[in-house]
Order: sequence, then structure tokens, then C-alpha cells
Amino acid sequence: MTLFYLDSHSFHAQPGETVLDTLLRYEYPANYSCKKGRCRSCLLQFIEGDLTMISQRGLEPEQKKAGLVFACQCIPSPKMVLTTPEPNDLYLDTPIIEKQVLTDNIVSVTVGVPEDQKYQAGQCVNLRRPDGVSRTYAIARVSAPGAVELHVRRKVNGDFSQWLYQSARSQDLLQMQGPWGFCHYFPGLPDDTLVLIGSGTGLGAVAGIAEEALSRGHRGEIHLYHSARNLADLYQHKEMLKKMLLHRNFFYQACISAESEKHEVDGKRVRLADPLELAAGRHNYDRSHRVFLCGEPKMVLKGQERAFLGGVPIERIHVLSFDYRELRKHPRTWV
Repeated sequence: MTLFYLDSHSFHAQPGETVLDTLLRYEYPANYSCKKGRCRSCLLQFIEGDLTMISQRGLEPEQKKAGLVFACQCIPSPKMVLTTPEPNDLYLDTPIIEKQVLTDNIVSVTVGVPEDQKYQAGQCVNLRRPDGVSRTYAIARVSAPGAVELHVRRKVNGDFSQWLYQSARSQDLLQMQGPWGFCHYFPGLPDDTLVLIGSGTGLGAVAGIAEEALSRGHRGEIHLYHSARNLADLYQHKEMLKKMLLHRNFFYQACISAESEKHEVDGKRVRLADPLELAAGRHNYDRSHRVFLCGEPKMVLKGQERAFLGGVPIERIHVLSFDYRELRKHPRTWV
């Protein structure tokens, strides 16, 4: 057992437990989401003790210098001392500028951001409600100077996503942390072939990356694949088809997995197919490709492996995994 302290409370960690594991075992109120050292919902302030490198892996240099650590990755050392950061040290106030319901399950939320800070489609931000509940979302597009758009699917047991869909209103005040992440457009290589694959609302991020590439005059081909369960989930299908007509180097393909809708896909540029297999079959992956994967964790992991084994260098594979706290008794499997 390892004794450590958080906010003047003492805890005894069992062998192999992280700080977050111990707090949850004690039923101590702890904010968290992905438990993988990505979403930054569980950040704590390190005061003293021995700190392992993994506790800060992936944080920005200024956050490391400030002593912030991932509770979900930090293995406590004897008599380690931690505190909970003040929200104002991590978050900025931000208003909801606009809210638009896109489908029965997806809402677009535009929030204000500082105009002097750079935000890009495919990066992540944390949103925090006044009651302290926070969640991580991907930036779908930078809609205007000082504003970013997020696409959110409401989950059956999702406290935050249900609130955004049903109750949140324009001018409601939130707090925001970010941005971070490297799943965004890189303008230095305009002749790269871009392959973008998004599942569910991951479409928002990859479509935003494609939009930025086109706006910057990208010369190489841009291939976007959207994976969904059924036709109703292809929530920007018409917009993507129009974009393909407007840009000669942009190509769009929708993929669904619902066998029951197989007879409805003809003539709609929709395939009953696995987008990862479809993309791998269409592209001879090599060093001229840059691959972007956004959405369900299993899809992202499988796609990353497929692209790497196909010949794309790992530094040219950019991923944004929608890791979240699993609320189902039987976790969903990606197909």
C-alpha cells in the first residue's frame, strides 16, 4: 500500500493502481472521462514526491512546467502530495454562440474562443459546465475568428451530451480548455494524397480538415470516407456531395453497416462496406499518403494498424480517438 495525499485527504493505493484508480475505489469525487491520458478531464496539481514521466506524457510544455499530471496515468509514490487545480487555472470562460440540431441525435454547437490563439479542425477542447461536469469534443471547423464548431452525438446515458442537445441555449456560459492534438491539416506538403476516415460524428473533424486543406489550395487528392450504421446517420451527406462537385481533387464515399438498408444505397454514393477495407483497396499506401482517422476507438486503432502495415510511415498517420467513459452494461462494438 502506498500512502499519498490529495487536498489534505490521505489515500492508500494498492500495487499497480493509479491515483485515479485509488480515488474511484475510495468513491472520492473525481472528474475523468477516457482514463487513457488524453482528454485532460482528470488533471491534478503535483506538489511533492517522486513523479514518473508517464504522469505528464502528452501534456503541453507549459502544463508540465506548472506541475499538472494525469491522475489516470500517475502511479503514486510514497507520501506524494497533490491538489485539485482551481478551474480558472485550467479553463477560460466561453459562451455558446450558436446551437443547431442536425439530426435526431446530433447537435452542432458553436462556442467562442480567444482570437489570438490558433485552433484547427481535428484538435480537441474540453467543455466544462458550471456544475463542474466536463467532456472532451473534437473541433469540426473554425467557423469564424473567435469561434469553433463542435458536433456532438447525444448518448443515452450521457449527462453532458443530453444537456447540450436538449437544454443548452445560446449565450449559456461554459468554460473551455484547449486546444490540443495533432490530427489536423499540415500545409507544408500540398501535394500529399490525403485519406480521411471518420466514423459517426468523427465526420465533423475529417470534413473540417478537408475544408482547411481546400481553403489553403491543397493540390493533392483528398479522399474522405464516412462510416455510419445506417443512412440516417450520414448527417452531412448532401453537403459532402456538393463539395465533391465544387472541387476536382476532393472525393467522398459514405459507408454503412446496416444490412437491412442494402437495397437503398444504389445511386446515393453509399456503400455497404468497411471504410478501412475500402480505402486500403483503393489506395496503394506509401510515403506520399497522409492518413487521418477520427471516431470510435476500435476503428481508429484498426485503421492506424492497417495504414502502417500498408506502408504509411507512423508520423504520417494522425488519429483522434473518441475515448469516453463507458456507461453501457454491454459496451458497443465497432463494425
